[in-house]
Amino acid sequence: MADDSRHDRQGRTSTKFAAKKAATERIAAARAAQAKANRRRNVMVAGGSTLAVVLVVGLIVVVGLSSKKKLSATAVVAAPASVSSAITSAATSTLSATPDISLVGGPPSRLTGAKLTNSAGLPQVLYVGAEYCPNCGATRWPLAIALSRFGTFSNLKTLTSSEASIPTLSFRGSSYTSTFINFDGKEQVDGANKPLETLSAAEDSLFNNFGGSPNGSTPGYPFIDFGGIWKQNGTSYNYTELSGMTPETVAASLSNVAAKPGSTIKASADVYTAIICQMDGGKPANVCTATGVIAATAALAGAK
Repeated sequence: MADDSRHDRQGRTSTKFAAKKAATERIAAARAAQAKANRRRNVMVAGGSTLAVVLVVGLIVVVGLSSKKKLSATAVVAAPASVSSAITSAATSTLSATPDISLVGGPPSRLTGAKLTNSAGLPQVLYVGAEYCPNCGATRWPLAIALSRFGTFSNLKTLTSSEASIPTLSFRGSSYTSTFINFDGKEQVDGANKPLETLSAAEDSLFNNFGGSPNGSTPGYPFIDFGGIWKQNGTSYNYTELSGMTPETVAASLSNVAAKPGSTIKASADVYTAIICQMDGGKPANVCTATGVIAATAALAGAK
């Protein structure tokens, strides 16, 4: 009996121990499962965060790339008759008031040294520009008007600058005839900043030595060398005056000298005309003695 009671107690103890052990193992297994689930959740959260970061960074890159505009050449077409005739008409008259020569790119500045002439000995105007350039876009209008007072253009083109969308002319492939001066207009690169017209060694030297842009870098567009006695760096007025216009509407504005941009373009043309008159000895007289040209000559007297 005593042995049987002892065996019963030992059996109950073993059963309790086994049950306790099993319970402990179940708890441990549950905790392990929970820990595993936590780890899986953390990995998923971390992975989701990483993916979110990647997506955000990717979005930033895409937006950055899309906002970084690539230059592309715009259509260059023959100037419509309305544009050519407006330039010719604008060349027949000058302003009556003294033009403002405190130009956006700085007023024209004097050059010293050898005169710039062509092979026939005519004083030469050298223009170096780019078709993508909005400052060039603004400058071509008054320059074309001034030159039309001394000669005749053929094959002028029109386009919109690929930077800032400024309606303008292009001297690409154009020709100019005059008995007073020579004009060499070089559009060095097109609207996509690709090489277009090549400068001669002498022109390249002038451009690199004197073609500093208003911010001080060399070279810069546009650059005009007036016979080796004057130069113009940068635009002659703020090109934003032409924003939202077309070549045709700019041409139409030239007849209205009481408002911008017509008044500004004509003022710049008078300044360029006064400089060319200094180049060629004041010929033709009817151009160089016009009211606006005389006023511009007086204004230039104070320029360095």
